[in-house]
Amino acid sequence: MEQFELRCPYPVSLRHTVSSHGWVNLAPWHWDAETVELSRTERLETGRLAPVRVSQSNARSVVVKIDVDNLGRQEFEEIEAIVKRWLSIDWNPMDAVRVAEINDPRIALFIKNGGGRFLRGSTFYEDFVKTVCTINASWAFTVRMVSSLVTQIGNGVFPTPSMVVERGEKFLAQEVRLGFRARVLAESSQELQRLGIVDSKGNRSDTELVHEDLLGLRGIGPYSSNHVMMLCHDFSRVPIDSEVSAYCRERHGMESEEIEVFFDVWGDYRFLGYKLERILERTNWVG
Repeated sequence: MEQFELRCPYPVSLRHTVSSHGWVNLAPWHWDAETVELSRTERLETGRLAPVRVSQSNARSVVVKIDVDNLGRQEFEEIEAIVKRWLSIDWNPMDAVRVAEINDPRIALFIKNGGGRFLRGSTFYEDFVKTVCTINASWAFTVRMVSSLVTQIGNGVFPTPSMVVERGEKFLAQEVRLGFRARVLAESSQELQRLGIVDSKGNRSDTELVHEDLLGLRGIGPYSSNHVMMLCHDFSRVPIDSEVSAYCRERHGMESEEIEVFFDVWGDYRFLGYKLERILERTNWVG
């Protein structure tokens, strides 16, 4: 086993990040609430399968353990980059804190204490695919679809766009049973690569990404685009689905078309104003 400590420029809470939304319940993630350890297996560029485990060391560092021996320097650097992406370690929250201090000091304190981050996949493509699997689907169906993608295409790890394209729409529909999402995923996996948004592994390129890039893909509407962009740290829009609408109707007495305007006071952090309010209410967090 190999391990190293990854230091964070800002406080990061592993527990808050893991519980921020439902991603941790989707394959290939595993969360051990008792040991407070997050884990999954990665296929590295060298082709080696590496089970990776992450635990909290202190507010500004996490311990990364890899259950293989003799990792090369390139492999260490790759795993470090992956873990940073999972926990948004490089995200600077200070501008969001300043906005929150004006609108809701509880949220500002929550972010200062390492909250406000959202668990992400190892690649942009993983977050995109998992978002597609939430479109017009119950959560149980989403869990099943993602599990099938991991087991039937990724052989235990999350598949790359090249793997998905190679299997094709028919396999996605008949074997993975994605329904109408089979065509969406087959075409978008090709288009994301053709446009240079992702490479063959699913990593996002250095080119600027805007909502319109995603809205131009088959089957991707405002909800999906906003959700994917949120996981790229663009918190300026709220991904509005039936769950969001129901909450805002019950909590604030508003309809779907009023939600964005209601959170306008949060500016570029509308989503944080909405989502972190919900998290604090659900957890009764008091700092």
